[in-house]
Amino acid sequence: MCGLSSWRSAVVRKDVLFLNEASNVAVATLWTRKEVVAERLAAAGLLGRVHAVGTLYTVHGVNYLIHTLAERPQIDTVIVFGADLSGSGEALVRLLRDKAAPPGLELMWPPEVVAEVVSGVDVVDLRREYSEGRWEALLEAVEARYRPGPPRRRRLELPLEEREVEGWPVPVSGVLISESSVFRAWVKLVHAVMSLGSVKPSEYGERQKQLLNAVVTLGFYGRPPAEPEPELLRYFPRGELERHVKMLLEPARPEGVSYTYGERLKAHPAAGDQLAALVERLRASPGTRRAVAVLWSHREDWGSEAPPCVVLIQGDATGGFYSQTAYLRSSDAFAAWPLNAHALVRLAGLVAGELGLRVGSVTMVCFSAHVYERDWGRAWALVHEHWGALEAFAPDPRGNLLISAGSALEVELRAPDGRPGARVVGGYRELRPLSLLLAPDHSFYLGWEARRALERARRGEPYNQDEEDAAEIRGCPQYGQ
Repeated sequence: MCGLSSWRSAVVRKDVLFLNEASNVAVATLWTRKEVVAERLAAAGLLGRVHAVGTLYTVHGVNYLIHTLAERPQIDTVIVFGADLSGSGEALVRLLRDKAAPPGLELMWPPEVVAEVVSGVDVVDLRREYSEGRWEALLEAVEARYRPGPPRRRRLELPLEEREVEGWPVPVSGVLISESSVFRAWVKLVHAVMSLGSVKPSEYGERQKQLLNAVVTLGFYGRPPAEPEPELLRYFPRGELERHVKMLLEPARPEGVSYTYGERLKAHPAAGDQLAALVERLRASPGTRRAVAVLWSHREDWGSEAPPCVVLIQGDATGGFYSQTAYLRSSDAFAAWPLNAHALVRLAGLVAGELGLRVGSVTMVCFSAHVYERDWGRAWALVHEHWGALEAFAPDPRGNLLISAGSALEVELRAPDGRPGARVVGGYRELRPLSLLLAPDHSFYLGWEARRALERARRGEPYNQDEEDAAEIRGCPQYGQ
């Protein structure tokens, strides 16, 4: 089984051309292809004066460059010449110029271990010259800095031991999950939080992994919302699911409870019966964008220790479908999300029935989707046990794709009812705008099938969409584990 959770540290392959080991000059091309720079050096007759030419895509990759310098003490000058798209060039320049790691660069080794390497290498920063197209600056620097001779420092053996991230180093915002199954959506949401969530404290004194603005859309489109799936009932008893439905749909507040969603929805202290108002607004004006119910009470919730998690519900009537979006300020992705999702789906079915419509989509926007540290082990166990949920096909309301390849690659986007919606002819540049409209897994599918179609056309072989031969299946990462 493969996945983000099962990844283990491995040495990254260095993207370096080693040329003249007697030279003391190396060129870091950052995001620019090393072959392009090497060709320019060769054309000028200077390739033989360079020890190595290599890329440097990430700030973390500076570690691998330091490892190379430690192994090759002959190099005492690094010329930085290329496109700095991720700050890797800035980190390298500051490290070699100031002889100390800048903020944002975490070295694999203690400073005293690499001090000899860092202090023994000069840097020539030509990033501006590259952006201005001044290739002659690179050629002049190689000429001026080339000083072959014996190494000026000793060779060091530095271990390459990467540390796996516990939490994502930057707060990720905006993950889209499109599904037709509450259970599969839950597995996908937990996988997203555990893989991309940042570790931070909570107000309850426990650490959490948090992902911002996770958007989960459950598409029904006329299919009646199903009963809880057997897989879901393994984790959440039917009685618990129904209790949350009752809490959302009934206005009564049990004694000792500060609020219920049903009370806020049907007996709000300021707005009264918001559910009835929402239904009547849509009945009177199906084109409205004002069918909104707010479950937050400023008077009671600002100082509360347990304010509502679902704070807003909005409905829409379009094309014979009722669609609903709920905004959750906070969602325990592992322990509570399915309870809220099940209740909100039932609410959508109720409103759709009142309006004589079919349920379209039920969307949950989770500002803080999180998993508490006490549940991390069980969360990963859920994902691993149900890995098939991540691989399962989910219908995309954005439509279906028809792909063909002859003299050119052609892609048609067809609406769910089969009518043509768009047609694209071309390659990567032309297909990319179309891919941005699709669900992430369908966008990946487009890239996969487009590649197959182009390869078949290049070999003069017929292409049939979704038909893979044995060689292609063996080459798929899924079958290579």
